[in-house]
Amino acid sequence: MKPRLTFGNISPLELFTYFLIEEKEDNYILDISNIDISKESENLLNTLISENKKDFIDYSEEEIKMLFISPILYDISLKGNNVREWYERELSFEFDDVIISGKTDFMLASGSIFPKEPYFFIQEYKKSIPNGHPKWQLLSELLVTINKNGFKPILGSYNIGQYWHFVKLIRENDKYILSSSESYDSLKIDDLKIIYKNLQAVKRLYIKE
Repeated sequence: MKPRLTFGNISPLELFTYFLIEEKEDNYILDISNIDISKESENLLNTLISENKKDFIDYSEEEIKMLFISPILYDISLKGNNVREWYERELSFEFDDVIISGKTDFMLASGSIFPKEPYFFIQEYKKSIPNGHPKWQLLSELLVTINKNGFKPILGSYNIGQYWHFVKLIRENDKYILSSSESYDSLKIDDLKIIYKNLQAVKRLYIKE
Protein backbone atom coordinates (compact mmCIF):
# COMPACT_ATOMS: atom_id res chain seq x y z
CA MET A 1 0.00 0.00 0.00
CA LYS A 2 1.33 3.43 -0.94
CA PRO A 3 2.08 5.90 1.87
CA ARG A 4 -0.28 8.86 2.12
CA LEU A 5 1.10 12.31 2.86
CA THR A 6 -0.81 15.52 3.52
CA PHE A 7 0.09 19.13 2.73
CA GLY A 8 -0.15 20.19 6.36
CA ASN A 9 2.22 17.56 7.75
CA ILE A 10 4.67 16.92 4.93
CA SER A 11 8.39 17.24 5.67
CA PRO A 12 11.36 18.14 3.43
CA LEU A 13 12.79 14.66 4.11
CA GLU A 14 9.65 13.07 2.67
CA LEU A 15 9.63 15.37 -0.36
CA PHE A 16 13.27 14.75 -1.20
CA THR A 17 12.82 11.01 -0.63
CA TYR A 18 10.09 10.67 -3.25
CA PHE A 19 11.05 13.41 -5.70
CA LEU A 20 14.21 14.64 -7.40
CA ILE A 21 14.15 18.36 -6.56
CA GLU A 22 16.69 21.05 -7.34
CA GLU A 23 16.41 24.42 -5.59
CA LYS A 24 17.81 27.65 -6.95
CA GLU A 25 17.49 31.35 -6.26
CA ASP A 26 16.12 33.32 -9.16
CA ASN A 27 14.71 36.75 -8.45
CA TYR A 28 13.15 36.86 -11.89
CA ILE A 29 10.06 34.84 -11.06
CA LEU A 30 7.49 37.20 -12.58
CA ASP A 31 7.93 40.13 -14.94
CA ILE A 32 6.70 43.26 -13.14
CA SER A 33 8.64 45.80 -15.23
CA ASN A 34 5.55 47.19 -17.00
CA ILE A 35 3.13 47.08 -14.08
CA ASP A 36 2.06 50.33 -12.42
CA ILE A 37 0.20 50.93 -9.18
CA SER A 38 -2.59 53.49 -9.09
CA LYS A 39 -2.50 56.27 -6.52
CA GLU A 40 -5.58 54.78 -4.86
CA SER A 41 -3.95 51.37 -4.54
CA GLU A 42 -0.73 52.87 -3.21
CA ASN A 43 -2.77 54.75 -0.61
CA LEU A 44 -4.40 51.46 0.38
CA LEU A 45 -1.00 49.81 0.85
CA ASN A 46 0.24 52.67 3.01
CA THR A 47 -2.94 52.52 5.08
CA LEU A 48 -2.62 48.77 5.60
CA ILE A 49 0.93 49.20 6.88
CA SER A 50 0.06 52.08 9.22
CA GLU A 51 -3.04 50.35 10.62
CA ASN A 52 -1.48 46.92 11.15
CA LYS A 53 2.25 47.40 11.76
CA LYS A 54 1.99 47.88 15.53
CA ASP A 55 -0.04 44.71 16.18
CA PHE A 56 1.12 42.52 13.31
CA ILE A 57 3.48 40.41 15.41
CA ASP A 58 0.59 39.43 17.69
CA TYR A 59 -1.88 38.59 14.92
CA SER A 60 -3.09 35.03 14.42
CA GLU A 61 -2.81 33.50 10.95
CA GLU A 62 -6.48 34.25 10.32
CA GLU A 63 -6.07 37.88 11.41
CA ILE A 64 -3.09 38.34 9.07
CA LYS A 65 -5.18 36.92 6.25
CA MET A 66 -8.36 38.90 6.90
CA LEU A 67 -6.93 42.22 8.08
CA PHE A 68 -3.91 42.52 5.81
CA ILE A 69 -3.84 40.09 2.87
CA SER A 70 -7.52 39.99 1.92
CA PRO A 71 -7.82 43.76 1.28
CA ILE A 72 -4.89 43.51 -1.15
CA LEU A 73 -6.42 40.57 -3.01
CA TYR A 74 -9.79 42.34 -3.12
CA ASP A 75 -8.19 45.48 -4.57
CA ILE A 76 -6.43 43.49 -7.29
CA SER A 77 -9.62 41.48 -7.99
CA LEU A 78 -8.35 38.07 -9.07
CA LYS A 79 -11.50 37.08 -10.90
CA GLY A 80 -12.57 36.87 -14.51
CA ASN A 81 -12.79 34.61 -17.57
CA ASN A 82 -13.85 31.59 -15.50
CA VAL A 83 -10.88 32.08 -13.14
CA ARG A 84 -11.29 33.00 -9.48
CA GLU A 85 -9.97 32.55 -5.95
CA TRP A 86 -10.64 29.32 -4.03
CA TYR A 87 -10.10 28.74 -0.32
CA GLU A 88 -9.76 25.50 1.66
CA ARG A 89 -10.29 23.24 -1.36
CA GLU A 90 -9.22 19.61 -1.64
CA LEU A 91 -6.39 18.67 -3.97
CA SER A 92 -4.72 15.28 -4.43
CA PHE A 93 -2.63 13.15 -6.78
CA GLU A 94 -1.49 9.54 -6.80
CA PHE A 95 2.17 9.31 -7.81
CA ASP A 96 4.04 6.09 -8.53
CA ASP A 97 5.27 5.71 -4.96
CA VAL A 98 3.14 8.01 -2.82
CA ILE A 99 -0.24 9.76 -2.56
CA ILE A 100 -0.28 13.44 -1.58
CA SER A 101 -3.47 15.31 -0.67
CA GLY A 102 -4.91 18.04 1.51
CA LYS A 103 -6.66 21.40 1.57
CA THR A 104 -5.12 24.48 0.04
CA ASP A 105 -5.12 27.83 1.84
CA PHE A 106 -5.55 29.88 -1.34
CA MET A 107 -5.69 28.79 -4.93
CA LEU A 108 -6.27 30.74 -8.14
CA ALA A 109 -7.91 28.34 -10.56
CA SER A 110 -10.37 28.03 -13.39
CA GLY A 111 -13.81 26.57 -12.74
CA SER A 112 -17.23 27.63 -11.51
CA ILE A 113 -18.62 25.21 -8.92
CA PHE A 114 -15.39 23.24 -8.46
CA PRO A 115 -11.79 24.29 -9.16
CA LYS A 116 -10.60 22.87 -12.47
CA GLU A 117 -7.06 23.95 -13.38
CA PRO A 118 -4.95 25.67 -10.66
CA TYR A 119 -2.54 28.43 -11.66
CA PHE A 120 -1.22 30.02 -8.48
CA PHE A 121 -1.15 29.33 -4.74
CA ILE A 122 -0.62 31.38 -1.60
CA GLN A 123 0.28 29.02 1.19
CA GLU A 124 0.06 29.14 4.96
CA TYR A 125 -0.12 32.52 6.61
CA LYS A 126 2.32 31.38 9.30
CA LYS A 127 3.35 33.72 12.08
CA SER A 128 6.82 32.22 12.42
CA ILE A 129 9.00 29.25 11.49
CA PRO A 130 8.34 27.24 14.71
CA ASN A 131 4.73 26.84 13.59
CA GLY A 132 5.96 24.86 10.58
CA HIS A 133 7.69 26.01 7.41
CA PRO A 134 5.09 26.77 4.71
CA LYS A 135 7.64 26.34 1.92
CA TRP A 136 7.33 22.54 2.00
CA GLN A 137 3.55 22.62 2.17
CA LEU A 138 3.50 24.91 -0.86
CA LEU A 139 5.97 22.70 -2.72
CA SER A 140 3.80 19.64 -2.12
CA GLU A 141 0.81 21.51 -3.59
CA LEU A 142 2.86 22.56 -6.61
CA LEU A 143 4.05 18.98 -7.15
CA VAL A 144 0.48 17.73 -7.14
CA THR A 145 -0.66 20.47 -9.50
CA ILE A 146 2.17 20.22 -12.01
CA ASN A 147 1.42 16.51 -12.41
CA LYS A 148 -2.34 17.02 -12.69
CA ASN A 149 -1.89 19.77 -15.30
CA GLY A 150 0.38 18.01 -17.78
CA PHE A 151 3.66 19.36 -16.35
CA LYS A 152 2.90 23.03 -17.02
CA PRO A 153 5.02 25.37 -14.86
CA ILE A 154 3.20 26.46 -11.71
CA LEU A 155 3.57 29.57 -9.54
CA GLY A 156 3.07 30.18 -5.85
CA SER A 157 3.92 32.25 -2.82
CA TYR A 158 4.46 31.41 0.83
CA ASN A 159 4.35 33.79 3.77
CA ILE A 160 6.12 33.69 7.10
CA GLY A 161 4.49 36.44 9.10
CA GLN A 162 5.16 39.68 7.25
CA TYR A 163 7.65 38.13 4.82
CA TRP A 164 6.62 36.95 1.34
CA HIS A 165 8.49 34.65 -1.06
CA PHE A 166 7.43 33.92 -4.64
CA VAL A 167 8.31 30.60 -6.26
CA LYS A 168 8.02 28.78 -9.57
CA LEU A 169 8.16 25.02 -10.11
CA ILE A 170 9.03 23.48 -13.46
CA ARG A 171 9.68 19.88 -14.47
CA GLU A 172 12.61 18.87 -16.66
CA ASN A 173 12.58 15.16 -17.49
CA ASP A 174 12.31 13.47 -14.07
CA LYS A 175 13.63 16.47 -12.10
CA TYR A 176 11.66 19.30 -10.50
CA ILE A 177 13.33 22.72 -10.35
CA LEU A 178 12.10 25.15 -7.69
CA SER A 179 13.06 28.80 -8.21
CA SER A 180 12.61 31.22 -5.33
CA SER A 181 12.57 35.00 -5.14
CA GLU A 182 14.17 37.04 -2.41
CA SER A 183 12.17 37.76 0.71
CA TYR A 184 9.87 40.79 0.69
CA ASP A 185 8.87 42.57 3.90
CA SER A 186 5.19 43.47 3.54
CA LEU A 187 5.44 46.09 6.30
CA LYS A 188 7.83 48.17 4.18
CA ILE A 189 6.09 50.13 1.45
CA ASP A 190 8.68 49.52 -1.28
CA ASP A 191 8.55 45.76 -0.67
CA LEU A 192 4.76 45.73 -0.39
CA LYS A 193 4.55 47.46 -3.76
CA ILE A 194 6.70 44.68 -5.26
CA ILE A 195 4.38 42.08 -3.68
CA TYR A 196 1.38 43.90 -5.13
CA LYS A 197 2.98 44.05 -8.58
CA ASN A 198 3.77 40.33 -8.46
CA LEU A 199 0.13 39.57 -7.71
CA GLN A 200 -0.88 41.88 -10.56
CA ALA A 201 1.50 39.96 -12.83
CA VAL A 202 -0.26 36.72 -11.85
CA LYS A 203 -3.57 38.34 -12.77
CA ARG A 204 -2.16 39.49 -16.11
CA LEU A 205 -1.03 35.95 -16.89
CA TYR A 206 -4.31 34.18 -16.17
CA ILE A 207 -7.12 36.75 -16.17
CA LYS A 208 -7.53 38.80 -19.32
CA GLU A 209 -9.28 42.09 -18.66
